[in-house]
Amino acid sequence: MEEVISFLPPIQVGYEIYYENLEIEGIQNRQTTVWQFIQGSNHLLDWAQEPSNPQNPHAIKLFGISDQIFSTKQELLGYVPENVAKQIVSSGLWPFLQLRLDCIYVAKQGFLAIRFQILGPIRKKTEAEKPDKSIIEREKKYSRLSAPGPHTDKKIDKLTKYLTPIKRMFFFMMRFIILTMGMGFAFIGGKMGTAAWQAGETFFSITMLFPMTLVISGGILIWIGIKPSKPTYIDPGQPTEKL
Repeated sequence: MEEVISFLPPIQVGYEIYYENLEIEGIQNRQTTVWQFIQGSNHLLDWAQEPSNPQNPHAIKLFGISDQIFSTKQELLGYVPENVAKQIVSSGLWPFLQLRLDCIYVAKQGFLAIRFQILGPIRKKTEAEKPDKSIIEREKKYSRLSAPGPHTDKKIDKLTKYLTPIKRMFFFMMRFIILTMGMGFAFIGGKMGTAAWQAGETFFSITMLFPMTLVISGGILIWIGIKPSKPTYIDPGQPTEKL
């Protein structure tokens, strides 16, 4: 069974994503600690440099902080990927960076992965990175031509808000009128037919045709008045048509 627990807390104002889709390295060797972190609550990540690491002087340790039953625990989960850690330490940005927990991935056969992002202050874009002004102006021009008027959206919202209740009220009144007419026709037709029958007229006489017509018409109207509406189904895979 595979499970993904997503986090991604809001990004602090003035910050942007520097690195994303990073996975904590070395967590497979710390299964007990990682599972304890997963089963806690209020998950956070913290980090610290480890210049004394004999294999990588730029190593950065990652700690998992979570609320357990009786206390808050901070345990070592693993390390920042080696190439990213080297860039961070060498660039001097370490004091200005932040961690952002992305998700915890639990797969079959006990495979675990914890993904995270590294955030930093918003950088100024170079001229090469800035969008072409002519493209921006052209998009603005087309958006002005195709966009509705300044109050159109509000009018549409109001129309959508009131159209459904008005439509429901209209159909309710129509059904009430039809049902009342049907009951009236059936009642009058029944009374007339009973009176004609008691007067000794035969069943197939012309006198019985009119009350029978009223009764049948009344029954049809009553059926129309009480018949439930069919639910409207729109296939999400098909374009919406005007109903």
